[in-house]
Amino acid sequence: MYLQSLILRHFRNYTEQKIHFTAAKTIVLGNNAQGKSNLLEAVELLSILKSHRTSRDRDLIQTEQPIAQILGQLNRETSGQLELSLTLRSTGRRSIALNGVSLRRQLDFLGTLNMVQFSSIDLDLVRSGPEHRRAWADGLLVQLEPIYAHLFTQYQQVLRQRNALLKQYKSQTPPSPPPPLPSLPLPSSPSVAQNLSLWDAQLAIAGTRVMRRRARMLQRLIPLAQHWHQAISGQTEQLQIRYLPNVPMETDDPESLQQAFLDRIQSRAIAETQQGTSLVGPHRDEIELTINDTPAKQYGSQGQQR
Repeated sequence: MYLQSLILRHFRNYTEQKIHFTAAKTIVLGNNAQGKSNLLEAVELLSILKSHRTSRDRDLIQTEQPIAQILGQLNRETSGQLELSLTLRSTGRRSIALNGVSLRRQLDFLGTLNMVQFSSIDLDLVRSGPEHRRAWADGLLVQLEPIYAHLFTQYQQVLRQRNALLKQYKSQTPPSPPPPLPSLPLPSSPSVAQNLSLWDAQLAIAGTRVMRRRARMLQRLIPLAQHWHQAISGQTEQLQIRYLPNVPMETDDPESLQQAFLDRIQSRAIAETQQGTSLVGPHRDEIELTINDTPAKQYGSQGQQR
């Protein structure tokens, strides 16, 4: 599979540009601010429909232009010639098409053009917090399993709803009731518990799907990463990558994982209501990178981190 051509219209600093890739390897040369990164960003958008530089489509469109277009001609051994089209609008509404046929679901577009990107920003994968490593893992999964984009969006939606409910409960200050008699139970609010339990169940279901796919992806990746790291280091270093899910994964069974998820939620219930946010779930996972049993983030040299 390789990208044969790219057409950019009103995208970043390109008013109208067509590029043909005629060799197995292409080196892009140019002066500063000439548009090299913009060219690579266009390929990234055709691949995963996201940019690592901005989340707003209007930042990608030339000033005073209503739309921008990115078209790519792709050659795949299994399916032959494919044409990918992405139209960006300043209003935020996008259009995608495959071989001239408009697609309603992003899922049908993702996974068509696969890409691997590395830049100086990617050193944050090692140097920065776990959110960078989670984002990297999720971006890779979207390319390997396009359905993951839908599953991860579902999880984020449930998480937002549950956080909103927790925040609402935290902000509520009910009037103090009169002192109860020692023999009477304190008043309870079953509606609060019922509403939250519904979102607990939804979070456990959606979160389990995310966790299982992250674990499965890393199982495939770790042997490859270790092999190439040893080759680069001259067999002197051993890279370890460990998935540290926020919810313990003692099994891959979905029902058992969901129960472990709910047990973890119950154990953090007081802290969650006090802080007004969800403290349990894959949004708090970590992926640990060590070299020769030493954390790469704190003790790795610049060369090792790279």
